[in-house]
Amino acid sequence: MHKLLLLLAFPFLFALACSPVGEVIVVPGNESPPDLTVPGVVQENFVNRVYISLLGRKPESQELNSALGQLSQANASASARKKVVLDVLRQRAYKDRLYNTARIDLLNNVDTAEIANFLFVFNQALQDPQYQSFIYLIEFEINRLEELSAAAPQFLRGDIDKAELHRRMVNNNLYDEINMGTQNFVLSVFEHFLNRYPTQAEEQQCILMVDGTNAIAFGKEGSSKEDFLDILLNSDAYLEGQVFDMYEALLFRVPLSAEMAEGTLRYRQTQAYDSVLTDILVTDEFLGW
Repeated sequence: MHKLLLLLAFPFLFALACSPVGEVIVVPGNESPPDLTVPGVVQENFVNRVYISLLGRKPESQELNSALGQLSQANASASARKKVVLDVLRQRAYKDRLYNTARIDLLNNVDTAEIANFLFVFNQALQDPQYQSFIYLIEFEINRLEELSAAAPQFLRGDIDKAELHRRMVNNNLYDEINMGTQNFVLSVFEHFLNRYPTQAEEQQCILMVDGTNAIAFGKEGSSKEDFLDILLNSDAYLEGQVFDMYEALLFRVPLSAEMAEGTLRYRQTQAYDSVLTDILVTDEFLGW
């Protein structure tokens, strides 16, 4: 029996004796698992990018340390990233920035003092006898400017959403003066909110509607500027335009077809701009890992 074991072991012992001292024997398939730890520099870059994207500034030391503490404990998991993002979204400065960006883009940086001054001028005209025949038009413009003036505090409190903020930004005398004429108004609204110009058929129908004629836009009927804005700002085209803007601003690229469809559906279901924004910010692509 012992001789049999020796004969069986001999080839192995012979190979071992012939192997050079210190030779490394590679065992197939015995590879170490990849290191999935997210480096600290990647986590720090993520926090910096979130603050810059949402607030327009880098985090302060305390904010940075707090965010990094949350991320490091969970190896920058998606849930940890989401918590960091939500903490930033809760800051007043976030909505301040959204409001000011809209004001700058749509109203050429007109501030609250200038809006108040226009309101004063219209109210003075309301008391002037020579303008009595235009009272209806003056009151109409005052109502629109009052809505615009109230937009900032109402948006910051959460009383109105981003779509309503956009409606007020383009439905006033100031925006009309910047984009004089119905055609310029329609083209400007399409470019700002949908990131494209209207087709010839869309342009014709929208102009008719804004000018008070019954027409169809985005599959719905209307016969006024207010109808046109209500239809556009409640359309999937508007939601797609917002999703497009988010991908360009955060990931510096246009969304893929599937991403556009998913983002638009989520926006429609939640009616919350911040929900879609958060989904993009917690992706591995934004993390850079």
